[in-house]
Amino acid sequence: MLHGLGIDEQDEAVYVELLRRRRATVVDVAESLGLPAAETATVMARLVTLGLVTRDDDELYVVVPPDVGLGTLIVQRQAALQQVQGRLAQLVEVYRTGAAAAVGEVEALTTPEQLATWIDNMERGAKQEVLAFFRPPYVLDGDLDVSTDAPRYRYVYERAALDDPRTPDEIGRFLKSGYEIRIAPELPSKMIIVDRAAVLLPMLPDQTSVRPGFLLVRGQALVHLLVALFERVWQAATPLRLTATGVTEGVPAWDDVDVALLTYLLSGMPDKTVASRLGTSERTVQRRIQRLMKLAGTDSRMQLAWYAARSGLIPS
Repeated sequence: MLHGLGIDEQDEAVYVELLRRRRATVVDVAESLGLPAAETATVMARLVTLGLVTRDDDELYVVVPPDVGLGTLIVQRQAALQQVQGRLAQLVEVYRTGAAAAVGEVEALTTPEQLATWIDNMERGAKQEVLAFFRPPYVLDGDLDVSTDAPRYRYVYERAALDDPRTPDEIGRFLKSGYEIRIAPELPSKMIIVDRAAVLLPMLPDQTSVRPGFLLVRGQALVHLLVALFERVWQAATPLRLTATGVTEGVPAWDDVDVALLTYLLSGMPDKTVASRLGTSERTVQRRIQRLMKLAGTDSRMQLAWYAARSGLIPS
């Protein structure tokens, strides 16, 4: 429920427990939820950073009223998005009126040929970093295979993109090539940023075709604003990793035990039987499933099983 605010399911469980108690120690919460004390301490420290909880000198954590704590987070997110949306509306107006002030900063691309030319130039010219938001419906080719020597690629997919059967294979191929991929519940717009110097985005947030067109933004102030939007969404999004390398923000990678667990899950085996097969406890199995759901950016076991099967994680 609170993924959009950068709060995962485990963070939310600890937060709800603190709301019930109003104040508690790490040990109190850990014992109540059946979590390791160290893991609980890490979660509570994150809640303090988010402004949802305070800590006194006696190591007692006191929850901030949710209308204040969560309300502040919501206002911050809304303000950031409104700032960008307001600026985009100004850009569209500049384009429509042909204001001379926009010359050199914003260029309108209104034909498929113009769009294809810019994408080709991006593929050949990116040298430092390519950032992108992908959300349905796709207008550009979702395959965006960039064949340059740029050292870093960071893509955020809207969770609804997983409904397209091609997306898991696409994400898997990108990950194998060293790209960093994350999943967000919702994205404000499609967008491609190249070397923090140029940004391509549609004129309308829910645009379903090339028309009315795309905006190529080069102005330093505008690009800086859009890069800041990307970074804000990136920090709140869920990292996605399919191998044992490149772990991000402490999120574990898929390992052999995960693959075995998912195979049993797909077979319909109960948690207790899965635990017996893996030589562990039922609670550990449930924790692993919750972790894998977070890693895949899914909300249910059914979605997780679908994602694992479509991504080729489960041997056929």
